[in-house]
Amino acid sequence: MKKFVFTVLSFFFSLHTFAFSGDSLQISLLTVLPWSDEVYTIYGHTAIRVCNSSDNSDLVFNYGTFDSNKPNFIYHFVRGETDYYLDAYEYETFIYIYQRANATVVEQVLNLQPEEKEEMLRMLFINLQQENRGYRYNFLFDNCTTRPRDIIEKIVGGHITYPPQQNPITFRMLIHEYNKSYPWMLFGIDLLIGNGADSIISFRQEMFLPKKLMNALDAAYSNDGSEQRSIVSSTRLIMQSIAKYEDSKISSFNPMKTGIILLIHASVFGICGIIYKRKFRIFFGLIYLQATLIGLLVWFVALFSVHPCTFPNLNMYFFHPFYLIAFIGYILPKTHRVVTWFHWINCIFLPVFLIAWPFILQDLNNANIPYILCLWIGSGVWLMVDGKTRTAQVLIDKK
Repeated sequence: MKKFVFTVLSFFFSLHTFAFSGDSLQISLLTVLPWSDEVYTIYGHTAIRVCNSSDNSDLVFNYGTFDSNKPNFIYHFVRGETDYYLDAYEYETFIYIYQRANATVVEQVLNLQPEEKEEMLRMLFINLQQENRGYRYNFLFDNCTTRPRDIIEKIVGGHITYPPQQNPITFRMLIHEYNKSYPWMLFGIDLLIGNGADSIISFRQEMFLPKKLMNALDAAYSNDGSEQRSIVSSTRLIMQSIAKYEDSKISSFNPMKTGIILLIHASVFGICGIIYKRKFRIFFGLIYLQATLIGLLVWFVALFSVHPCTFPNLNMYFFHPFYLIAFIGYILPKTHRVVTWFHWINCIFLPVFLIAWPFILQDLNNANIPYILCLWIGSGVWLMVDGKTRTAQVLIDKK
């Protein structure tokens, strides 16, 4: 059925592209401001609206369509192999979707010449063809917002001049700005993106975010040598959300608080373990199992994904799969010297890493610190308890 719909739409545009002139067209940019619904909605959305007064058609072109039901979707998403598609549907459908989502929508009418409108529609029609609809999604450099921006830049005669960048900024700083109400999501993102996200970016690179593009176009202009014109002729609020994005409820159990609670427990178990010569195998074993699983994800994304800014990633040094050695050591009753050597290395390396924390060329999330201290305590307990046990055993054997 869906294939049939797109076949009909393609035929429709193939007829109408040549049936009317650009004078009957009004093309605008629709910006959906961030709202709290799903993971992918907190950054907002961008689409292109095309109104044709000659036949009263009103369509929205959306580069943000994806199919979450595709086989192994999560695996391909983590690897950065997600395919998005260009979709087209009635403007009323677009409004209905975002009314139900309680989102804010802003429309910017583009100040285009008739031939530029025709060229944009032609490009959209070509991209709507079945063989051209799909593209490899890239959150920072090729997404539902950068695609409309690139089309506008391509069809506008002359060079587009954007307003100057107000303050130096990085990708990570922008992501922090949009995820401040979602500390666990922010914590996870900080784990997976490396120091490439901490480089200063240009103002144009900021426009991977819908609101940034909307604000940039409001102040942008084109100069083809003969005249200077604004890119946007008018801006209006189509729909206002009742709830504010900033009013999202923040969980009291954020990563830092959770880490501190875990650190307090680790400290108590650590002190008791040293005093009573107990390793508390289940507690520290679970901590190292958690670190192993997190490390597997961090290393997989850094080494095998095609996402930008994921390698190099200094989080790989304190969250890694080698904690499996410590986990096995705590679970199995017998001790192997490999486990002991691992804990010696861990006891030395982790404090050095924490001392160097302020000087590291990556903006690491401070919520990692209590988790790192838990791992350090676990190694210390192992060495203190296991070392005393081994010494006592040697004395008994000599007697």
